[in-house]
Amino acid sequence: MNRPAGGPRVAVVGRPNVGKSTLVNRLSGRREAIADETAGVTRDRIELPVEWNGRSFTVVDTGGIPLGARGIEASVAEQARRAIDQADAVVIVVDATVGITEEDEALARRMRGSTVPVLVAANKVDGEAQEPLAAEFHGLGLGEPMPVSALHGRGSAELLDRIAAVLPPGAGTAPVDQEARFAVVGRPNVGKSSLFNRLVAEERAVVHDQPGTTRDAVDSLISVDGRTLRFVDTAGFRRPVKTQGVEYYGLVRALRAIDHSHVALLVIDASAGLTGEDKRVAARVADAGRGLVAAANKWDLVPSGERADLFLELKRQLEVFPGTPVLRTSALTGMGVGRVVPALVGVHEAWNVRVPTSEVNRVLQQAVASHPPPRRAGRIRYATQVSAAPPTFVLFGAGDPGPAYRRYVSNVLRAAFGFEGVPVRLSFRRGKGTGGRRRSHG
Repeated sequence: MNRPAGGPRVAVVGRPNVGKSTLVNRLSGRREAIADETAGVTRDRIELPVEWNGRSFTVVDTGGIPLGARGIEASVAEQARRAIDQADAVVIVVDATVGITEEDEALARRMRGSTVPVLVAANKVDGEAQEPLAAEFHGLGLGEPMPVSALHGRGSAELLDRIAAVLPPGAGTAPVDQEARFAVVGRPNVGKSSLFNRLVAEERAVVHDQPGTTRDAVDSLISVDGRTLRFVDTAGFRRPVKTQGVEYYGLVRALRAIDHSHVALLVIDASAGLTGEDKRVAARVADAGRGLVAAANKWDLVPSGERADLFLELKRQLEVFPGTPVLRTSALTGMGVGRVVPALVGVHEAWNVRVPTSEVNRVLQQAVASHPPPRRAGRIRYATQVSAAPPTFVLFGAGDPGPAYRRYVSNVLRAAFGFEGVPVRLSFRRGKGTGGRRRSHG
């Protein structure tokens, strides 16, 4: 079995529309998994960290496991089964207001032979009057059912106590500040989930030829050379005016995934060329101050006679920041996928670089001597890097020199210190007695 990185894992499973995602949000203390009254909203495995009474573990939300599933529902059910196979404990969620169903019984039959602890959470017990309803689920043969209300939080602390008690000893998940976090972004149906599955070396996200299959932001932790990397597959980006209902929440999660990431992997469909939506996604990454790697996916579908010119044009258009890595990949065949992780890690390292002040000023003095700023801006006297991730510099003595000169200084610093593929932010501050200060970020 391919064990993901991280500590103990708890799979939350059950038939569709019993409140699994709401319960996962309750247990993790955050609204990350999409919860909606529509059945079948969750399609992929969503992993969220939980801290409870000194224990750290990962709770895994899954799609429903209906009987006789076909098409995309069968793929969703297979993701849930994989989550069960990789879990250290399983929580089966049932609907106390409905009672035992055929799907509940089928899942219980499978889990009665499990080698890991199995707990039954009888959901929708919103008050004392409903508590007797949970007793019926003794009939599943999986021990004492726990009455809970995912919506109101009743019984969630007791359920967490039970989960913590049955989990094996584990180190828990890596601290967030020690993870390198990468978001896989792009338009719908460009192959993000297929590429994501290649990167994490398993069928981790639901892949189907129906556009918009991924609705949530799907996390996966992997270990590379002893280092923990978090990859997040996201829903496809559409213009907000074209996004409604559940898809809207998927878009919000995708935007949040960019904000929480360090580097974004922008996946485009090379066979369709670069679109306005691709450019908008890249601009969103730049605005968030994240590093960028671009993957021209489906490269195998590009006619061989057009590849050289197309790659040069894509590389020119996708270089949001000078030096942005642009890779040719095929998630279907695996071509070029091996270069993706090294490129992401390289950009991540550049995004975190801190440069000694003496080196900043040595490079800057040479740049100013060969190309002075506009006279109206004043003289740049001194500079220092004030933060990394992204690299941010303050230049003292001059006001805003205008966009052209800001680009010049950014590119000089980028070339000198290896900031390829990452934004370089600049702030200009006038000295005392020169009319205050003005700032500009580039």
